[in-house]
Amino acid sequence: MTLRASLFVPLLVAALLAFEAENAAFISGVWQGDANYDGDGKFSDCTMTAQAESGILIGFVISKNYAWGLVLADETRKFEVGTTEAVLLLIDQRAPIPAIAKVVDVHGIIIPLENSDPVLDALREGKVLTIVAKETKISFKLTGTKEAIAGLAACVTEHLGSEKVDASPSARIRVAGPADQRRENSFSMSASLSSI
Repeated sequence: MTLRASLFVPLLVAALLAFEAENAAFISGVWQGDANYDGDGKFSDCTMTAQAESGILIGFVISKNYAWGLVLADETRKFEVGTTEAVLLLIDQRAPIPAIAKVVDVHGIIIPLENSDPVLDALREGKVLTIVAKETKISFKLTGTKEAIAGLAACVTEHLGSEKVDASPSARIRVAGPADQRRENSFSMSASLSSI
């Protein structure tokens, strides 16, 4: 794990759990999403989260470089930070999607996802996602995921565009206030995605 990643990952679970509807820039079905900024106030990624019936918080993140992944936070489990484990993502009756889960917090993992049509189509059109690891099996309903993933991608496009346009000092001042608030209420997984 890089030094940059180690600065962000301790915020994972606390930020995911603090992410509330009133802080969301967009809401799509059960999903709530918003843009995240780095310490300099520059756009880093967009994240959306939803609470599963089991109490586990599930999230998707797309970085400004379009790396994307699945994030899980579970206060009832304890993981060994820095470890990785091969997992299978099962979506309905589709072919299994192999992936590597990385523990980035004592209560949270990130699973980088392949940016391919089969993976995107499965998550957009699927009904149930099941993550199978060596000692656990977790299932989630994918309610509203198609629209939510589109909203997440639009969030990235919108904020990349505004970063290029808003380069003036006055624009930086406007961005600084909300960025501080967003850092308190959300997390940046870009570093974790790029460190895997």
